[in-house]
Amino acid sequence: MAKHYVKQQRGVSDGTEIPAKKADGREVNAEKRVILASKVTGTAWASGDTVVLGKKPVGCKVTAVRLTTGTSLGTSTVSIGTAAAPAKYVNAATLTATNVPTVLGPLASTLDDDPGAEEELIATIGVAAIVAGTELTFEIEHCGI
Repeated sequence: MAKHYVKQQRGVSDGTEIPAKKADGREVNAEKRVILASKVTGTAWASGDTVVLGKKPVGCKVTAVRLTTGTSLGTSTVSIGTAAAPAKYVNAATLTATNVPTVLGPLASTLDDDPGAEEELIATIGVAAIVAGTELTFEIEHCGI
């Protein structure tokens, strides 16, 4: 049987580099941090609205996006990304479960990216509005140095 090494261990523990490289601390034994982003109760978000959630620091990568809501979002969709790539981390996810932190992302295509520049993270609402009385909170986990 073949023995494979993940991207983060190539040159570190696979014997291809002498002396062995050190693992990238932004990804291996990295510090995890969380952005909590709660909707202001009493405000409605219409389809097409964008909501600033916070900033991912330079040298970090998004590793989890969770959403908890007290009311089903019905047909409303939520995408998470940046102004340049609105669905970079979550692409048009729906959430009908209530009072349960639900993992929406990130997309697999972003998890293998190198930690990058600072990014302002935004949510884009699609299909239907999220009404004023809805209570919801995003948890955006990122790791880095």
